[in-house]
Amino acid sequence: MEFRQLQLFVAVAEELHFSRAAERVRMAQPPFSQQIRKLEMELGTQLLVRSSRRVTLTPAGTHLLEQARALLAKRAEVVAFVQRVAEGEAGLLRVGFGASSAFGVLPGIVQRFRARHPHVVLRLDDRDALDIGAALVNGDLDIAIVRAPFQHVGVDVELLSRERFVLAVPAGHALAKKKRVTLTALAAEPFILFPRHVAPSLHDTITSLCIEAGFSPHIVHEASSWPSVISLVKAGLGITIAPDSARAVLPGGVVFKALPDIPERAELLLAYPRQALSPVAAHFCAAARMRNR
Repeated sequence: MEFRQLQLFVAVAEELHFSRAAERVRMAQPPFSQQIRKLEMELGTQLLVRSSRRVTLTPAGTHLLEQARALLAKRAEVVAFVQRVAEGEAGLLRVGFGASSAFGVLPGIVQRFRARHPHVVLRLDDRDALDIGAALVNGDLDIAIVRAPFQHVGVDVELLSRERFVLAVPAGHALAKKKRVTLTALAAEPFILFPRHVAPSLHDTITSLCIEAGFSPHIVHEASSWPSVISLVKAGLGITIAPDSARAVLPGGVVFKALPDIPERAELLLAYPRQALSPVAAHFCAAARMRNR
């Protein structure tokens, strides 16, 4: 039994007239009638009662009409869905991101993408940066937002944003009252940073900045999200250097200060498999690039 046979059967069952049904599906009547007889033979039962004056449905035909309509409707639904997936307008998109990149560009990109592609299921996956490259290559992720520098065989990247580094200190800290803070003024301060396995690029960048200024940072606490890092700063347990977007979690009791002697910028990258992007991933890239226009 084929979908085409069901389409022909529905036509004659609704028209109750072979000539009109054949005309409706743009088919000559003899082959149309042959297909209906073939369907009856395959099912092993009579579906239509034919006479010179009328056509009526048997009980089996009445039941088949109901089921055929449902099957054809489902088939049309499946075809439409597959076509939307092929166009990147439906399906699943798995986006990876590191905890250190959760603020800044990600919320805006997600909002723009969802507004333009509401039928795509978006799955955001917070992963350690060291895991993201492998996940992109093996197909566990479709695309990711990561901190620079980032390199992995089989993964391409493009610059998404660049922002300055700032200092976060407790509101009562002596540095909070200074108009200008230099990196060397932090040499004796306790630091709160991300663990290296969570955000290796950010951890190494901050550590390198301190070493270039003549000291190695004294790391007393580590936390795996910006809210946690900033909360520890607020509690007076240390200071931190963060991308400017960390201000998004600014709580009372924490002061952010510019660090004018740091020329480097924190960079966010869009990372994706080197193979051709899926249509839905390409749409996400387009939404991400819009912020730079």
